[in-house]
Amino acid sequence: MPKNRIMREEFSTRFWQDAYESLPPHVRERYAFHLKAAERWELGLGGAIELWVRASHAAARLLQAPRPTH
Repeated sequence: MPKNRIMREEFSTRFWQDAYESLPPHVRERYAFHLKAAERWELGLGGAIELWVRASHAAARLLQAPRPTH
């Protein structure tokens, strides 16, 4: 199996996979590490943002005063 095929399968997202494949073959190996690191940052940041949104919504629900019933 060619080396670039192995790297291609290591990406989790289509965007980074396409970015890797768009590089000229002679530089793919050189930049594969950087693309993989960028993908990890993107996924980690996205997860952190999702966690923050969920936590802030949960805190808002906990701190919201109950509505009076008539």
